Amino acid sequence: MRYVSVEPLQDQYGYHLDPRTYLAVLPQLAGDLPAGSAAFAADPGHYDFHGPRCVKDLGWGSATLVDGQGVIALDLVLTPNEWKHETGLRLRYLNVRSFHVDVEESGGTLPRLGALQLDEILPHAAGVSHEIAFTCGSVLVVAADLVATWG
Repeated sequence: MRYVSVEPLQDQYGYHLDPRTYLAVLPQLAGDLPAGSAAFAADPGHYDFHGPRCVKDLGWGSATLVDGQGVIALDLVLTPNEWKHETGLRLRYLNVRSFHVDVEESGGTLPRLGALQLDEILPHAAGVSHEIAFTCGSVLVVAADLVATWG
């Protein structure tokens, strides 16, 4: 990610997470983001680590690609963390240009991607790029826009 920091701690289990640089540049980026992406990125709860609408600690649910009418859509379902979130999050990407998943090797006992750490939404020539960092991997989607729905 360009602005959001997700760095593993050297001597402990966990990550150092810091969205402050991204939040500082977001007002300048927002004008270049499609409407749905801008609204999701600027939501006050997005990076509120203690709030029920923070993306941190969501789990991977499912991803469904739909190829229809000459446009590819992607539905990404993120599941709630039972100790933090009241509901999960559905992200619908419109006119998807690329969808890339990168995962680390797994011991086979936990979900392969792990828990969501943080994400970053940036303007892209195609509309928006959305990078999502998990404990054991990442997802990158480039699309015309996204619609985020909690519930």
